[in-house]
Amino acid sequence: MKTFFKWLFRALGIIILIILISFLFPYVADPNPSYQNELEYGEALSPEIQEILTPAKEPERTRSIMVLKDEKVVFEYGPTDKIINGHSTRKAFLGLLYGIAIQQGLIDTTKTLKELGIDENTPLTELEKSATIRDLMMWRSGIYLPAAGEHDAQITDRPKRGSHQPGEYFFANNFDSNALGSIFIQETGYSIGEFMEEYLAKPLGMQDFDRNNVKMGPPWFFPEKDSRHKMYYMFLSTRDFARIGALVANNGKWRGQQIVPEEWIKESTHSHSSLKGNHITYGRYDAFGYLWWIDEDTNTIWTDGYGGQFMLIDPENKLTLVERNFTGNSHLTSGLWLMNRNMDHSLFNLIKAHEMMVSNLDSE
Repeated sequence: MKTFFKWLFRALGIIILIILISFLFPYVADPNPSYQNELEYGEALSPEIQEILTPAKEPERTRSIMVLKDEKVVFEYGPTDKIINGHSTRKAFLGLLYGIAIQQGLIDTTKTLKELGIDENTPLTELEKSATIRDLMMWRSGIYLPAAGEHDAQITDRPKRGSHQPGEYFFANNFDSNALGSIFIQETGYSIGEFMEEYLAKPLGMQDFDRNNVKMGPPWFFPEKDSRHKMYYMFLSTRDFARIGALVANNGKWRGQQIVPEEWIKESTHSHSSLKGNHITYGRYDAFGYLWWIDEDTNTIWTDGYGGQFMLIDPENKLTLVERNFTGNSHLTSGLWLMNRNMDHSLFNLIKAHEMMVSNLDSE
């Protein structure tokens, strides 16, 4: 009997050790791709703007900030090479991949969900199946079903099912975004990570990316919604984020190479939905393109994500401002952050810095 309990305790100890190791193991390793290129540096921002962007005290969690003018770094703070979950910024980045795939003839945005054979665990109605890829990209599918990764407002403010025709009404809907991931994989024959590495990361010379940076389904032990369309998580560094922003600011070009079609950049960042008068207030955003938020007052394009992920793009002045806040890269670090729900960020300093930069450019 003593021998039995001895082996039992050893087995339990091994199991506990394995669980602890799994909780510490990162979701995404720190890649060192062969195709990476160093960013170039330009003239640093004025001390006044640097002071605005630099946190007055050390943030409670890891934060990194980067500003690019054209394609050159003019400010950086914190570990800009650290891999961080982009949360909802994934949606705008998938939109760029759509633009490339459309140019390659792999995707037709006029196709309906019925033509694509796309359905849901809660079967879609014939009306819902008439939504096109373009409707989903505008968040106008008219499909109001539970979806993976949705936050409280997307649940409490969700319109009644069948209340709007496809293409008729804007609602920030995770079903649309997640279904776009399923459609992309189906139509291109690539995983999102494979396509992103080949047609975006390599041409951009990303420094901290490989295809495994894109994870399908939640990397942590969360109960999933009853949906067949998984979330796709993109873990990127701040400096790779900034490259993407500079690409958009320059109409799809990076270092003279057209990576995303210029026509697609213009179409996807153009307002297709006015958010004024919507039943939900979307804060500083008053319009929406294809998976990009738009602030028409400042002529800026945005993508943001849960936990303090922000990117402000000013195409007119070729400015890209990025702030990232760490939300975990393992079961342990993600769990600790979720328990604390620390949402500290310096978004308003980012906005103020942009205002000062534009003012300085106007006075030159």
